Amino acid sequence: MSTLKAVLVVLMVGALSSCQDKQTLQEYYIDSKENDAFIMVDLPTSLIAPVTQEMTEDQKRVINSVKKVNLLAYSMKDSEFYNSETVKVKEILADDDYEELMKFGKPGQRMRLFIKGQDEAIDEVVVFAQDENKGFVLARVLGDKMNVADMVRFAETMDTSSTNFNTAGFEGVMDVFKNK
Repeated sequence: MSTLKAVLVVLMVGALSSCQDKQTLQEYYIDSKENDAFIMVDLPTSLIAPVTQEMTEDQKRVINSVKKVNLLAYSMKDSEFYNSETVKVKEILADDDYEELMKFGKPGQRMRLFIKGQDEAIDEVVVFAQDENKGFVLARVLGDKMNVADMVRFAETMDTSSTNFNTAGFEGVMDVFKNK
């Protein structure tokens, strides 16, 4: 019996340690924050789409379900680094319970949309946009009980919002996809 227990303990320790070796998206963001090759911006929802009196109650509810957006961008400087980082991100998204909702693009340029959580109670939406000549942007939308339809409404609300907000936080992030 003691040999069986020892084997079980070794297997459990091995299983636990192998699970801990995989990096999460949150850990990737933290590690990348320290790397000058990346541009990182954390934006509260109030800065992106502030609630205004002109909004419908439904639009206000959708905005209130989104807590913040984390943007991480890499502007192409080194193709080896770009390739290794995109592989890391793809592995994290494949291993960390993200469900791919859609992907579109063409060779050399593509965007993928992922969710984490249940359809009617999404915790996180991730957009991973890549351009092999310009770099990539990784955006995390974090919230509480979001759903896919709400995320579409959120994007529409940001697009049609008549309020002006300070775009200084975006400087450098969208430069990743400007023509060189």
